Amino acid sequence: MERANERYVKTVKFLNKTFDFINEKFFANELQKVVITIQADEKNKAYGWFTLKKVWKWTEEVPANCADCSDRDNCDNYSNCLQIKEREAHELNISAQFLNRPMLDICETMLHEMCHLYASQNALKDCSRSGTYHNKLFKQIAEKHGLNCECVKTIGWSATSLTDESKAILQAFLDQNKEVVIYRSPKVNGVKIKSSSTRKYICPICGMSVRATKEVRLICADCNEPMTEE
Repeated sequence: MERANERYVKTVKFLNKTFDFINEKFFANELQKVVITIQADEKNKAYGWFTLKKVWKWTEEVPANCADCSDRDNCDNYSNCLQIKEREAHELNISAQFLNRPMLDICETMLHEMCHLYASQNALKDCSRSGTYHNKLFKQIAEKHGLNCECVKTIGWSATSLTDESKAILQAFLDQNKEVVIYRSPKVNGVKIKSSSTRKYICPICGMSVRATKEVRLICADCNEPMTEE
């Protein structure tokens, strides 16, 4: 029987493999490596997040830059000389309690956060109002990298979904890679949050879409047409 910690390690490896695939297919391998984490969102709202600051730090031994060494003239050990180098990286988190969603939804969350990484790496301000509002620059970045983007009144162009082409690319990846995940069921204010999967409903006439956490019956007010589950 597989232990929980073994499944957790496999989940982190799977998310890193997914990051590498998305980086290759949607960003031409331009994005820097990040530290993929699985942490719970205490407010039970965010599917994931990306840190603007490089919050992960570590040190490693690397070949010394002899040109900068003050004792170079007296040294005859150039090839074996090492120095301690400080390293740092951004964090990309997938919220622990939302890992029970369909894998395509998790891929969409990762792609969304990788768009923030792209903006940070290229010194583009994709969020305003102290980082709480996804502006039109984020919309442009998201739509350039395989996402549909809709505006939410209070937080801007933050509602993203995969395009049909993106779905096909990512589904092919998922079909070839066994899904390995573990998720957390947190407690908020002493009330246990039940596991649930999101559903997407689309109007067959105008294409407007909405999401729901349970099976519902919806009608598009503009077209007076029943919406169908994707």
